[in-house]
Amino acid sequence: MKDQVIQIGSQLVGHHVSRAGLPGRLTHRVAAIVLVTVAGVGLIRPAIGDEVALRSSVRLPGGATVVHLAGIATLAGPHAERCADTIVGQVGDPTQVLEISIGQVRQALTEAGVHWGKVQLSGRKVIVRPQGPTNTSPPLAMAPASITKSAGQHGPERSLATEEPAQDLIELPTLRGAVARLIAQGLHTDPSDLRLIFDDDDAAFLSTREEVFRFEIQPLSSLGSNRIELNVRAWSADRVQQTQSLTVRPIIRTNVVLPRYDIDRGVQLSAEDLSVEDRWLPPSQSSAMSTLVQAVGRVTTTRLRAGRMLRAKDVKREVLIERGDRVMVRCLVGGVVISLEAEARSGGAENDRIELRKLGERDTFFGIVTGPGAAIVDLSR
Repeated sequence: MKDQVIQIGSQLVGHHVSRAGLPGRLTHRVAAIVLVTVAGVGLIRPAIGDEVALRSSVRLPGGATVVHLAGIATLAGPHAERCADTIVGQVGDPTQVLEISIGQVRQALTEAGVHWGKVQLSGRKVIVRPQGPTNTSPPLAMAPASITKSAGQHGPERSLATEEPAQDLIELPTLRGAVARLIAQGLHTDPSDLRLIFDDDDAAFLSTREEVFRFEIQPLSSLGSNRIELNVRAWSADRVQQTQSLTVRPIIRTNVVLPRYDIDRGVQLSAEDLSVEDRWLPPSQSSAMSTLVQAVGRVTTTRLRAGRMLRAKDVKREVLIERGDRVMVRCLVGGVVISLEAEARSGGAENDRIELRKLGERDTFFGIVTGPGAAIVDLSR
């Protein structure tokens, strides 16, 4: 193939160059350029990123209150697999069918920080069916969808998982209770606001009682991560009797702020613009959300869509003083107030500490922003 490309390139170059009457050395240079270009074309391959392929329908695991990406999609590639625990839906009535559109999935992944240049999303919508009765066998078409990888699918194997309230676990005299106490303490979260998702394959080990073994639990990842990896050693008679790895996925009840309608960038938010709802989110998403107190009075840094969870980075405090502004500074000295005019050497919002310089002088000092064009310096402290 390579020889054919070179031969064709030589013929093309020789034909056109001879007609142009170019010198021999220049002819060879042009031929070399054409050959490299033609040969290079054959080496180009389209870049294919990781893939998130939505399934058409799945069955909701028993007791689940949220829907994770891994439960409704096939994930191919490391970048896609990192999104496995992203929450893409909330379960309202567990007896009703839930429909999740590709738009909802894309929004959830965007909020989770997915790199769209490396991940492709395909599909239309997913029908999430409720958990069926446990004492009857559903028809084949309605059989529960396992999260375990089947032949021909990409991505790591994932066992079925059960979601449990931490407040029901922390008093248990078992390994499950010890893990719940460790994670609740590590996340500084009230157990009533925490739920833990354990793999069902680990159920027997997690149910081991503390009176049988003394457990040594070593976190292999941060307790604030979406997937907490634990290495557990079970001690008895001063010897390690069993060692096993566990994976726990925490989700936290979070007061999320939702715009009531679309809001443009650069708008100062008021309480009337926003509503608050409880959502169960993994730690990475929970920590990125803005509270109502943080949002009210601040200015939007991007266009907000109605009903989309407000992140801390979506708003900023209004800058009251810009660098170079003239600022009226009030200096407090005991019970005396002295006013002077200064130039701002840095900008800031209310309560920010900024650098100032008295007009006509080189030395600078610092003051606290109290309003537009106003600052205070408390020399009595």
